[in-house]
Amino acid sequence: MSSRPRNRADYTLQDETPKRRRRRLLWVAAVIVVAVIIELVVVYPNKITKTQQQADFKSFVVSMRTDVLGCQVALQDGYHALARIHGGDTKQLSTATTILQQDEAYCTLAVNSDLYNLATLSPPNDLNKFNLTPVAHNLYAWAYPGAAGILADSETLLTQPNNQAAIRNLSTRIHNMDLLLGSVNSDLSKVSAQLGLSPQTVKLSPMTAMPSFVRAQL
Repeated sequence: MSSRPRNRADYTLQDETPKRRRRRLLWVAAVIVVAVIIELVVVYPNKITKTQQQADFKSFVVSMRTDVLGCQVALQDGYHALARIHGGDTKQLSTATTILQQDEAYCTLAVNSDLYNLATLSPPNDLNKFNLTPVAHNLYAWAYPGAAGILADSETLLTQPNNQAAIRNLSTRIHNMDLLLGSVNSDLSKVSAQLGLSPQTVKLSPMTAMPSFVRAQL
């Protein structure tokens, strides 16, 4: 059987050299890249709806609240252990020390996977323009080194309730944590307003459940 004759009027039937093949593949690749850029720059933004952004933003804030909640509870638990000792239950000093150490560890990402989630939390793509990643990082800093540091200082106060170095550390940490939370809620409120939502905030306090003898020295 004879081979198919070449038709020089039909380019598709001509033999293709390696150089020509590479050139054609480069052109195809270029067309694909341009199509993707057009999709991202022109088409995709038009697909994003405000309703979707609102839902994604609310979900993002809920994730942050959930991730930091365990550390907030651990901080309060540590305060209760400290208060029991200075309420006269000195026989439980060893137990209180263990509780404070465990609570401190729970305010680190090495032990608490929720804090790892918070430290690595990124917003959905449709919220990229709001720059929310630093907000999540600030909330993580509230937990660590903030709350974790308070629990470490509270361990000192178990046996040295008037230790002024520990009290000063507590005061500084509380001040910094309040600043961090203020920044978090300010940023969340601004985004809420841009999306037409009521303010979405995170409610925390480094003072909740703090023993009165500590509060009196701050």
